[in-house]
Amino acid sequence: MSLQILQKPQRPVAEETITVEPRFERVENQPEREVSRQLTAAWDSCPAPAKLESEIHSGTHHQVQNVKVRCDHAGITVYGVSSSYYLKQLVTQTVQTFAPSIPLMNRVLVQAK
Repeated sequence: MSLQILQKPQRPVAEETITVEPRFERVENQPEREVSRQLTAAWDSCPAPAKLESEIHSGTHHQVQNVKVRCDHAGITVYGVSSSYYLKQLVTQTVQTFAPSIPLMNRVLVQAK
């Protein structure tokens, strides 16, 4: 068996440029009413925070404590305390099932027992 020495690449691998200007051009060319109608359409599908809290409880089998859901202009924010990162991921998956187009901030704190 022979050992092979790996060398660093000459330039960084993740040198990718992403342009977002075409997306902004589409928004700028649309009338203001059309853009606001598209943004409010996403919020019309936002479920009630109490419904999301009960779905999180049932989806995690009541293992996430102190669950609070807050909806505002920035998106959905979920607060709580769990014993594992797996439960935190379940919270994310549960919320995204009911509101896939709304931004989610998962602020569930993981505390090992």
